[in-house]
Amino acid sequence: MMTSANSTSPPSKLSSHANNYQRHQHNYFNKLLIILIVILINCIVGNLCAWQDNVRPKLFVQLGADDVLKFQGNDSTIDHFRLILRVGDSLLVGGRNVIYNLSIFDLSEHNRVLWFSAEDDIKMCLVKGKDEESCQNYIRILTITTPGILLACGTNSYRPMCHFYNITGSKYHIEKTKPGQALCPYGPKHNSTSVFVDNDLYTGTDADFSGNDPIIYREPLQTDQFDSLSLNAPNFVGSFTAGDFVYFFFRETAVEFINCGKSVYSRIARVCKWDKGGPHRFRNRWTTFLKSRLNCSIPGDFPFYFNEIQSNSELVEGTYGNTNARLIYGVFTTSHNAIAGSAICAFSLQEISDTFEGNFKEQSSIHSTWKPVEKSKIPEPRPGSCHNDTRALPEATLTFIKTHSLMDENVPAYFGLPILTRVGTPYRFTQIAVDPQIKTPGGRTYDVIFVGTDHGKVLKTINAASANDSSKVTSVVIEELDVLSKPEPIRNLKIVRTMQYENPKDGNYDDGKLIIVTDSQILGIPLHRCNSEKINSCSDCVALQDPYCAWDKIAGKCRSHGAPRWIDETYFYSEVSTGQHSACPSGKSKDPNVESKGYRDDFDMRMGKDGELSGTMQDKSYDGINGPQIRADAINAQYTVETVVMAVLAAAIFALLVGFITGYFCGRRCHKDEDDNLPYPDTEYEYFEQRSNINRLQTEPKLLPQVEEVTYAEPVLLPQPPNSNKMHQPPMGSPKSTLRKPMMPHHHGGVNSETLFQFQPDGYNPPRDMNYRGRDNFGTLRSHQGDNYRRDGFSTTRSVKKVYL
Repeated sequence: MMTSANSTSPPSKLSSHANNYQRHQHNYFNKLLIILIVILINCIVGNLCAWQDNVRPKLFVQLGADDVLKFQGNDSTIDHFRLILRVGDSLLVGGRNVIYNLSIFDLSEHNRVLWFSAEDDIKMCLVKGKDEESCQNYIRILTITTPGILLACGTNSYRPMCHFYNITGSKYHIEKTKPGQALCPYGPKHNSTSVFVDNDLYTGTDADFSGNDPIIYREPLQTDQFDSLSLNAPNFVGSFTAGDFVYFFFRETAVEFINCGKSVYSRIARVCKWDKGGPHRFRNRWTTFLKSRLNCSIPGDFPFYFNEIQSNSELVEGTYGNTNARLIYGVFTTSHNAIAGSAICAFSLQEISDTFEGNFKEQSSIHSTWKPVEKSKIPEPRPGSCHNDTRALPEATLTFIKTHSLMDENVPAYFGLPILTRVGTPYRFTQIAVDPQIKTPGGRTYDVIFVGTDHGKVLKTINAASANDSSKVTSVVIEELDVLSKPEPIRNLKIVRTMQYENPKDGNYDDGKLIIVTDSQILGIPLHRCNSEKINSCSDCVALQDPYCAWDKIAGKCRSHGAPRWIDETYFYSEVSTGQHSACPSGKSKDPNVESKGYRDDFDMRMGKDGELSGTMQDKSYDGINGPQIRADAINAQYTVETVVMAVLAAAIFALLVGFITGYFCGRRCHKDEDDNLPYPDTEYEYFEQRSNINRLQTEPKLLPQVEEVTYAEPVLLPQPPNSNKMHQPPMGSPKSTLRKPMMPHHHGGVNSETLFQFQPDGYNPPRDMNYRGRDNFGTLRSHQGDNYRRDGFSTTRSVKKVYL
């Protein structure tokens, strides 16, 4: 007996499958939404924990004409100023075909020394393809060799030359002349550095016309020519001397990274002042040249590096926390084709020395990685150390240092991370100057840092935590100053002082100035704005966190550094570390941590032509006329890259959430009938039911699964004799030979198992009492629907459509 009562109908199964698919899709979108929310939270937490926001200045100041000392050199052409040398009460400035002698007090010109290139040198420069502007004499070295003797070197139309001047009063006489190759750069835009030590001039520059032969030179010693292990396309930015060594700062293409691509690293290199070269083939070559990488980066699992050093300060000695250290500050940037970023990092001279006493780095083959050199392979005496006579060093030591000038360890930032960073701003840092160890009331000292940018702005900043801790950074940007009428890069910064006043002069007790050098002009501005009438309360004065400023309790004014009894805390109130003092009423001062989180606070001021600050406290209401006028650059700086990225992520996730919810509810409300979700809505499911039940009626082998679409056709059958017991046997090879014999009644009256899939005569009707599910002429199982059920000419119930088995 065959039955299908216990089987689920195919439409119900497919409807259940459709519902399961909807639930699966719903769960998938829920999981996706959760993942996106987790990513957003990680981005937010990661930014708050690992990334240092752009700290907002407390003062935005635009100086008026009366508050800026200014010297304009050549009105018709650009001087390309670079150097400043202080000699007594004068400033010597090298320009285009001239050396200017300026007063240190007001930058007025005392006199000038003209130095033009010879006519033949200019013609040769033009013949070699340079333009007329480059074929001039740009002064690039100024130094006092002995009292009364000035050494000046210039590009001299791409034929460097040096003059020794004898200074007599205000007159300069040439004593002698010498070629300037390897001392002075060839072109006005070539970077170079020099330092005069113990009657010797040390230089880092280019030694050929094309600028492709970098060299660190002290007559007669030099680095190896065209050797990428020594110098690989460097840009020199600074140099200084300390102890037995002379140090050079530069950036170059990293040879240790060359197998992974191209990258620029910042370097510090050193040579011994007592180096005399080596014997034989090492004659006139440095035997103590070593270099190491400077690491200025935001720490983390994946540090963000500021790889390109732009400038360095002079050596600063001071107390940081409970530690005495000698520091060098430098400004670093990202590459020009990367995310715009700048940073200030400090490096300890002791840690620099320790790095040079550490492991060397080597590459065993051209395809291998760079690894530390095993200590057993380092010869004695140690390469790179100072010796009484380097000409007596063994061959092994000289050969080793020729191929192992790079140190394995990097020089870390002194405070553990940058003192200040700027990321996503329209400007980059270019120059730095440090006023060291400014003492505040109570005796704590701070280094005040001035930074110039390529847009002509000057930032004044400090590390407010440096007096209490040598391993912590609290960035405070005191001022952002606009000092130029039109943006142009700042090429040099220098702090100068001449005298200390017993009585205040214009509110100041010293005449300290910041000298700013651009391509076309020399500027001088005050170091602070403590004595402004706009700063008229104790809380305002203290909130500046400016080491130059303190509140005078007796006079009721904000005073500047150097005032009488300045160190006495009973007379002066100052709290640089926090910006709040218990003796000052809270007033308008806000949480000092607000600035470190990237929000502008306190002031937005402008200097008028009369020297007064025309701005007011920013949290006061103003009518737009008498109040602060926020410039476009200040507005643009209000939104950092991190803020924009987080806003975009939040907007994207919100849009995704709204779209998902809308689609889900619309689908629930406007869903179609269940049959519409079936894969073949026009298919007769009786066929599927029959196919599923056929295996229960027989033990024949199951049909192999088909992977292609199969079309069942209905062949035309030949009419059969109604009384014949045998079917006509087709010839062998005919398709009909595969058909079985027609079904004959069994003597038991049952259905013979051998008659499955056999043809039946057209006039055959099974008995009504027989529970029999008939088959059509193709062996297709069908339900018996009664005598009145319509059949086609071949006794099939209906034609079979295309299906997948």
